[in-house]
Amino acid sequence: MILFFWLASSSQNVGIGTTSPSSSAKVEISSTTSGLLIPRMTTTQRNAIATPAAGLLIFNTDNNSLEMWNSTSWLSFGSLGVLNNGVAVGPTCNGVWSLKGDFLGTARSSAAGFSIGTKGYTGTGNDGANKKDFWEYDPLTNVWTQKADFGGTARAGAVGFSINGKGYIGTGYDGAYKKDFWEYDPSGNNWIQKTDFTGVGRSSAVGFSIGSKGYVGIGYDGTDKIDFWEYDPIGNNWISKADFSGGGRGGAVGFSIANKGYVGTGQTSFGSFKKDFWEYDPIGNNWIQKADLAGTSRTGAVGLSIGSKGYIGAGTSGTPKKDFWEYDPISNTWIQKADFGGTARLSAVSFVVGSKAFVGLGSGSAKDFWEYCQ
Repeated sequence: MILFFWLASSSQNVGIGTTSPSSSAKVEISSTTSGLLIPRMTTTQRNAIATPAAGLLIFNTDNNSLEMWNSTSWLSFGSLGVLNNGVAVGPTCNGVWSLKGDFLGTARSSAAGFSIGTKGYTGTGNDGANKKDFWEYDPLTNVWTQKADFGGTARAGAVGFSINGKGYIGTGYDGAYKKDFWEYDPSGNNWIQKTDFTGVGRSSAVGFSIGSKGYVGIGYDGTDKIDFWEYDPIGNNWISKADFSGGGRGGAVGFSIANKGYVGTGQTSFGSFKKDFWEYDPIGNNWIQKADLAGTSRTGAVGLSIGSKGYIGAGTSGTPKKDFWEYDPISNTWIQKADFGGTARLSAVSFVVGSKAFVGLGSGSAKDFWEYCQ
């Protein structure tokens, strides 16, 4: 002990496992049989650290990544590349589609999907009958694994999103319009019923998360809906927000980029296909119309975001589509990207893991899945 304190106080460089530490290192550890183990914790535990110091390192057990606080955000270093608060940074792949392993459940349309950490999830939908099976996809191994069935009734047209390591599925249609809402915990592989969606039951709504809150709205229950609601998983309660300014519809897409939500496309019950596009600001609780989708009007499209860009593709306006468009919220412009790699379709499902999007299932008895690399 005396020797240790003498080294700590008098030496410029400390060696562990070596008597000649590098002059450029305050501490050098030398070993061929063991490594350095830093604090391991979940995202929730990490977020509870009060005033982290710039350069603070932890290992996040939710996404199996080394993470560093850079004074404004957590940078993650793992198998999915470099993430800034969960958003991919760094090189892109120039919009390439790659065929992945087929979904192992039955071919279906109108499923719900979301991602948690390094895995994607999808379930429910309709293959001629409503479904409640639920599956996990691992992009690293390209393997599908069946998980615990969705906790509610078999259904199609539900919404799905994730918040802080938990997944959520609710609403939809099982012969009646649904408003129940369920939370999936991947660590326990179990579903817990949460407070029902406070609006009326509905199908073909939109759902997305911004930060620690979820948002669900519009859709169809025999009439076109315009209401919009915020879900707080901590309080397990719903709060009514500003009605969607674009008018009632079903079959629209919704996603978030940074701290804003986006909703567009869809179809009214009178048969009118839409291409308008709207931004939701949760702080101001207001909607702002943005540039229309540059492609044709449609319903049943997929919508997703990767990093700072949004994407809309596929769907139908009477004929199934496979075009794919990128939205830049800074310039408020759309750019056409490479067509979706599979056949034209509607009512597909999508989720994003790191810097990659995954799109599959949908009309035409499709069970293929495709990776899009930005």
